[in-house]
This record gives sequence, C-alpha cells and structure tokens, in this order.
Amino acid sequence: MLLVAHRSPRERQRCVELAEAGANVFEADVRLHGERLVVSHFVAFPGLGEWLQHDNWRVRLGRSAADDQPLPDQIELIPHGVQVLLDLKEHSPRRRARLVAALGALPADRSRLIVSSPNPDDLHALRPAGYRTWLSVGNRFKLRRVLAGELSYVDGVTVRHTLLDAAVIAGLHEAVPVVLAWTVNDPARAKRLTDAGVDGLTSDSLSVFRQLSR
Repeated sequence: MLLVAHRSPRERQRCVELAEAGANVFEADVRLHGERLVVSHFVAFPGLGEWLQHDNWRVRLGRSAADDQPLPDQIELIPHGVQVLLDLKEHSPRRRARLVAALGALPADRSRLIVSSPNPDDLHALRPAGYRTWLSVGNRFKLRRVLAGELSYVDGVTVRHTLLDAAVIAGLHEAVPVVLAWTVNDPARAKRLTDAGVDGLTSDSLSVFRQLSR
C-alpha cells in the first residue's frame, strides 16, 4: 500500500514521525523561484505575474517566495528508503516548460522520485529523464477522458477521492497498474477506498497511516 504524506514537513523529526506511522511516500509541491526548484503550493494569480500568489484561500506577496524550501534541501530531510512525489505546480506553458527542464537537470537519485501532474505533456517529457509518472485527475470531465483514453505514458493515476468508487477503480486498473486517491483524512473513508481496490492514498492524518500500515 502506497501511503503518501501530503505536503512534506520542513522539520526532519516530523518527517521521521510520519515515516514511523507508515508513510512511505512524501509529497512535495514543486515550482520555480527564479531558476531555483522550490517546494511551495503558492501559485501566481493569472495575469498578475509573480508579485501576488495564492494557495487556495491564502494570499502572499511574491517576494515571500524567497523563503520557500529549495527542493534538494527538502529531499534531504525525507528519510532514506522513502519515495518522494514531486507534484508539479506551475500552470502557464512557459513556466511549465522551464520547470520540466529544471527537473530534467536535477542531480538526485531518480529511483526514489515520482512526478505527478495533470498535464500529460509534462509527464511525457520527464519519463526519458528517468522519472516515474502519475497523472493527476481532479474532476469528472478529466476522469471520463482518462477512462476512455490510453495511459501508456504513466505508471499510475492519482485521483480526487470523491471521484472514486469500486467500478471507477476497476476501470482505471484496466489501463494503468497503480490507482491512488487524494486527499483522504477520514479513516473510515480510507478503509472503504482500500476495500474498493485503490493501491494507495494521500493523507495528512497520522491515524490514516497507522490504520492502513498495520
């Protein structure tokens, strides 16, 4: 069972606690600050450049991005033997291309790295660089296209948990070997999804990790 810790902590001890609870994959939201790869869920508002950014309902000035954790430093905090999921957070085509190029040059052990994105082109571009790839699916329209399409360019799909039931999971498994659910913080919902056939899930909850790793 793949148990993905949502938004990897910046504290080494917290990373250790999550791994001891059963998390065997740590997610890092990856974007660019200048030409540096950093871990951040903040993205620019469309049409406003980089000076104003948001993370769902939170807003910050772009200059605050100077405090974002460099990706190599975040990877170093994650216990050895644990996989790292790099969730790509740039949206404009130009910045996505720069992010893909930077990841292609990242000096890291690719055997422990996975990239996820809703953009198939980004995943196609990173497979030759040695990354495993997961397609992120966040709405029913995208899910219908995925179920009707061809998924040879990915190793798995990671899907908003509210879109999943046993029939959908079975349909996805006909096209791809690994199906994950995000983000599941209710232990009862996590149990129902594992019973329905998911191969893993993303969570913020130590209770979920402990329950599923027993």
